[in-house]
Amino acid sequence: MEYGIILLLELIKEKTGKEVRVYSDLDDTFYTLTDGEVVDRADYRVNGIVSDALKHKTYFRFMYKAESMVGYIDGDGEAEKVYAGLIVALFENGTVKESTAIKEESLKSIILGNEQSANIKKYMNKFKVSTSSCVVYVVITSNAENNGDVLNFLEHFEEGTSAITCVTDENSIAYIRFLDSQTGDTDQTITEFAYMLSQSVYEEYGITIKVGVGGTVSGFGECAVSYHQALSAVKMSEIFMENSLVSTYKEYVLIKMLEDMPKYKLQEMLDVLVEPNAKKIFSDSDMLTTADEFFATSLNVSETARKLYMHRNTLMYRLDKIDRETGLDIRKFQDAVTFKIITLINKILE
Repeated sequence: MEYGIILLLELIKEKTGKEVRVYSDLDDTFYTLTDGEVVDRADYRVNGIVSDALKHKTYFRFMYKAESMVGYIDGDGEAEKVYAGLIVALFENGTVKESTAIKEESLKSIILGNEQSANIKKYMNKFKVSTSSCVVYVVITSNAENNGDVLNFLEHFEEGTSAITCVTDENSIAYIRFLDSQTGDTDQTITEFAYMLSQSVYEEYGITIKVGVGGTVSGFGECAVSYHQALSAVKMSEIFMENSLVSTYKEYVLIKMLEDMPKYKLQEMLDVLVEPNAKKIFSDSDMLTTADEFFATSLNVSETARKLYMHRNTLMYRLDKIDRETGLDIRKFQDAVTFKIITLINKILE
C-alpha cells in the first residue's frame, strides 16, 4: 500500500474536515480512512473536477507520483469544488511529496525494520543521510506529555551533526547517532554519551529519562537492528529491576541468551548450581540487594558499604553469610559470575 496517500488523506481530514476517498480507474486499487469501506466509483471517466448531483459527490482527477488517480468528497456544491481544487493542489505539488509527515513516517518505518533495502537507499539519497556507522539510542519518557520537550532537546543536542531523531511510539524516541571514524568511538564513549544525554535532559527540563543503547552497526540501513537492541536493553533492565537510567544491549546479552533457552533447561542448571539449603539466600531481598550493589561497584567493599549506608563490618557479615550458605564467595570474580547467573535464572523462571 502507498502509505503516502493514506498520510495525506489523514492530513486533509485534519486540516479541512473533509474525508477523501481515492481510487485508480485502471485497476482495483483504492484508499480510504474507513476500514472495510468500498469506494463509490464514478460511472464515467472523470476529467478535471466534476460535481455529481446523482451521487451527491464531487469527483476530481489528479496525478500522484506520475500515476493518474481519482478522488472524491461528499457534497456536490460550489464549496466542494473549491475544496477539490485545493486537494488536487495538495496531491500534485512538491510540498506534499516532501512533507514532514511522510518523511517522518518513512523514517519510522525504517527504524522499526519495516522497509526493504531499496526503499532505505532511496530515503538515504533523498534526504542525504550519512553513510557512516551508527548506533541507536532509545529514549524513554515516563509521561507522553514530556515527549515534545525531550524531542525538541534531542533535535538540537548535536546541532551541525548528521544525527537523526524520530518518535517511534507515545513514550519512545529513537536517536540515531553517526560515529566519527576519525575519533574512533568506543563502547565506553558510546555509553558515556547516553549518560550525558540523560543528565542534560534532566538539567534542562527536570525530566528523568531512561536511555537504551543498541550495538554499533555498519550504517543507517541496519539501524533497525540497533534500535531493537536498545529497546530490549531498556525492557530487560525494567524486568530485572535495575535502577540505572542507562542500559546497554551488551550488558544484557547473557540475559537474552538465557531467555532463549527452554525453561526446563534453565531449571536443570539451577538444580546443579544451587544447593537446597541455599535457596533462602536467593529469596532474601536484602541479600540480593547487597549482592547487586557489590557487583555494581566492581566488588569494591568500601564503595558498596558507602552506597548502602552500611557499616563495613555489616557488609562483611552479609558477604560471609552468602559464602557460608551458598558456597559462593562473591568477593571472587568467578563466584560472583555464578551468583549473578543464578539470580538471572530465578528471575526468568518467576
